[in-house]
Amino acid sequence: MTTTATTLPPLVCGVDDGYARPLRTLMQSIAAAHRSAVTELRLIVLDQQISKANRSAILRDADRIGLRTELRPAPLTDPRYPVSDWVSGAVYLRLAIPEVIPDERRVLYLDADTMVLGDLRPLLRQSLDGRPIGAVRDPQNPVIGRGIQLPGWEELGVPYGRDYFNSGVMLIDLDRCGELGIFERSRQFLSEHPDKVRFWDQDALNWAVVDNWYRLERRWNTFAMSPQAEQPGFVHYAEADSPLAQLLEDERTAALVHFAGPDKPWQEDYPAGILRDSYHRFHDGVSRGERR
Repeated sequence: MTTTATTLPPLVCGVDDGYARPLRTLMQSIAAAHRSAVTELRLIVLDQQISKANRSAILRDADRIGLRTELRPAPLTDPRYPVSDWVSGAVYLRLAIPEVIPDERRVLYLDADTMVLGDLRPLLRQSLDGRPIGAVRDPQNPVIGRGIQLPGWEELGVPYGRDYFNSGVMLIDLDRCGELGIFERSRQFLSEHPDKVRFWDQDALNWAVVDNWYRLERRWNTFAMSPQAEQPGFVHYAEADSPLAQLLEDERTAALVHFAGPDKPWQEDYPAGILRDSYHRFHDGVSRGERR
């Protein structure tokens, strides 16, 4: 379905079997945040060989909560792309969006480890002023050269101090991205400079966009910082550019919470608190639906 003046752009997520359950929790949060408006939304899932059982569960949940959902097969990740730590090759699925979704002009990409707490419709209608991508500056690595992102930035000709966005939530103008070759440049970067990648697709996209991105309000991608800040030995290295006190305050007004990093709220040892409780309200909703 092509986006028209009266049709909102679709939400897009990409998952393999490892993130099928968090996706279903995200879907629960989307429905709860929109109630009577959920029928205005659409979700397209980039399916990287998830099991038949997980596909059935996703579609069953979608039908139960009234969220129009479509699964589309997505290509396997190029084995040359680096992976490490807690991620699999599925982290690069968002780079397949133009290939898998050629029939849309604009999409809102969401990582499966996000939780929706506010109405997404204002974001879906947000103007990008001609820029290819709208995103939020990464709170833990906000600028090039003062973080651990994009190692080798000097050799790549990236200026010190340039803003760096987080790719977990992106409003994408696919037409404009096509004109500028954003996704092609990202894939080229990953193939040619795997040694200069720390944060996977995010480094590649930041390099490819060349700072031509729209700065979204922080409420659209609020990191779950309070659980991290409570961990022994926690240090916020980006204090000069994004003060921790402000990041913690942002949690109060978040429309979208992002559980970035290796510690996830569905893990048993995730720190207790408001964000964990909020997440489990939706996560437990998935379990209740399975018992019906």
